[in-house]
Amino acid sequence: MDRKDTQYPKKEISYYWIIFIGLVLHIFAEFAFVFAKQPILRYYNIFSMLLFVVLLTKTKKYKETTLLIGFAEVTIYCIMSTVIMGWEHGFQNWLIVVVVIALTVPFSKKKKFYFMAIFMALTYLVLYFVVELEGNVSNLSFLDIFLILANRVGLFTVLFFSEKVLGWSNIIENFFLQSEVKKMKEIVGTDELTGLTNRHKMNIILEDMNKLIGKEGNVFYIAFADLDDFKYVNDTYGHDVGDKILILIANVLKQEFRNDDVVARWGGEEFLILLRNERDDMGQLDSSKVMSILNRVRIKIENMKMKYKEHNIGVTMTFGSVGSKNYKSVADMINDADEKMYEGKRTGKNKVVVL
Repeated sequence: MDRKDTQYPKKEISYYWIIFIGLVLHIFAEFAFVFAKQPILRYYNIFSMLLFVVLLTKTKKYKETTLLIGFAEVTIYCIMSTVIMGWEHGFQNWLIVVVVIALTVPFSKKKKFYFMAIFMALTYLVLYFVVELEGNVSNLSFLDIFLILANRVGLFTVLFFSEKVLGWSNIIENFFLQSEVKKMKEIVGTDELTGLTNRHKMNIILEDMNKLIGKEGNVFYIAFADLDDFKYVNDTYGHDVGDKILILIANVLKQEFRNDDVVARWGGEEFLILLRNERDDMGQLDSSKVMSILNRVRIKIENMKMKYKEHNIGVTMTFGSVGSKNYKSVADMINDADEKMYEGKRTGKNKVVVL
């Protein structure tokens, strides 16, 4: 039994879809064998289909074992089909495909797959001389046989040495690994519930913004936002409903702010928003423009209702915002934006206060 191999990306090593395609090909082959009146191949192919169905259920957990079993089945399948139906039907060519797959597996222990590839290559060569050249060998000169053998052996030799020299499996592994690392970075910087930037990632972004403070033409705004009376929602309807409302709020924030802006979930029902400088439709930001943007978002949230049983649950949000023009650090901006937000809370809630 294989141990669960967790050091490789799932897409890279599950081979689920390759097994699935193999099953589909076997299904089509079954119709062909019935039409060709090949009972031996028909019954064996039924066994093959059942085997591939089982492999599909196991391939994600026992990656290497299912792949090796699949390779073994394809080898037997190609031998039987080629011997019974002849070389001209091309069943033996699937061995070449499987040799390439076997050579490029990204598993750490590849030796058994290399041996399987060698075995399939030798099987192909034997089938060629036993099936394709049967009865014709006597008509071939020594040079003909030499060239036939050299071309076939050369084909597989190039495949084997290309894997060793070019490192196909390493290239494939690195490609998926880089993709997986990128996804992991996104996960690490993303709030699990809302899909917004999380506090850790936002702090990194704000460190970079801190370097821009005081530089001409680099004015930006930070807004602090907090849902009003959210504790009442959680206490009245439950935290599951509260979570759903947070997700809805996050979706509104994603839609209303530009890709260039950054919206982060700062704490439970608190959000921190970075509004960068230039706006295509508004020009350079100032306090009045920020007020307009945040009020638009505030009104959209106020008008949003969530249906829960017989209730239409609504929430409001209060915003506080400051610009970087008169500041020396982002930390001071956050503190003052927070203070402005609480000023809005103290004076009635559901409002925007911009310094």
